[in-house]
Amino acid sequence: MTTLLWLNHGFSSLYNVIELLSLGVSRHGGFPGGLKVLLSHSNPGFVARPLADEFLDEPEDGHGEGYSDWCLDTCRARGVRIFWPSRQASSLAARAADFERAGVRLMVPAGPVTIETLNDKAAFYKACGGMGLGIPRYREANDLPAFRAAVEELRELGPAVCFKPARSIYGLGFKIIRSSHDPLASFLSGDSSSVSFQEALRVLDVPPERFPKLLVMEFLPPPEYSLDCLAMEGRLTAVTVRRKPLRSGAPESLADDPGLAEAAAALVGHFGLSWIVNVQFRSSPDGPKLLEINPRMAGGLYFSCLGGINYPYWAVRSALEDCGELVPGQKLGIRVSQAYRPFVYAADLPLEV
Repeated sequence: MTTLLWLNHGFSSLYNVIELLSLGVSRHGGFPGGLKVLLSHSNPGFVARPLADEFLDEPEDGHGEGYSDWCLDTCRARGVRIFWPSRQASSLAARAADFERAGVRLMVPAGPVTIETLNDKAAFYKACGGMGLGIPRYREANDLPAFRAAVEELRELGPAVCFKPARSIYGLGFKIIRSSHDPLASFLSGDSSSVSFQEALRVLDVPPERFPKLLVMEFLPPPEYSLDCLAMEGRLTAVTVRRKPLRSGAPESLADDPGLAEAAAALVGHFGLSWIVNVQFRSSPDGPKLLEINPRMAGGLYFSCLGGINYPYWAVRSALEDCGELVPGQKLGIRVSQAYRPFVYAADLPLEV
């Protein structure tokens, strides 16, 4: 019988994920009746649509119990065997027992409490206390006086300070406070990551109920390390350490770094994580410091797959059987990059999509 895998509303990198799944099945099999992909998205023109076997329009309001109910009903109606959600993973994790009773393997990295902890960077750092891992010096700020005090304190401890929302993805809202910041030059060059202290104070001078929860942190210079991890119930199956380039457009490196790999294994065990998660570090004079754990696939996961481990394929296959011993080794010490390519999209969509 064909195994139907459902990938719900996610990022454009799902294009690469579906490609990798197809490649893995053609090389390794593992799904006797074949593997088909159901893709859903609120955008009917989503870039990965042409690669899916089936496509489903998602509700525009994809939140709360209503969305979880819709997902459960969809699984039952379409015979979904494996559901790997991106959207609303936390609320769906809270309904894991309902999906299990429906015969669906729900691929969420942890329970809802743990996912929420990982998504809140302040809560995450507190939860890492006692692990012996390096953590950036930081302060929480929930109002303007606390923000001002945090910046002034951390300025005394190092040459640069940055801040970001406690809850964010893809670095949205991340700013570096630079004393020599030139607003006009920044505006004309498209640099959105730098800001002066006075600019930040002016923008954040809002009513208390509108002030975002922020982390004010020491700024750690590059390089940054992005670790793609395959895990099952707190046991690390595979990890690839990607050293990000110092300048935009340069190749990444698949690094042989046992120390960072051991740190990833400790974090996976500490939080009891499963499937694919991403751990990020930055270097410092005191050794690597932990930035965050993303409880999802990283946008650059396909870079790690170039080392020889097809992460999406082995994650989905692991949903049906224990295949930890089958996951191949990888080639490290190589540099990887990408080139964008055009392709013909589906011809049956209206022009306004």
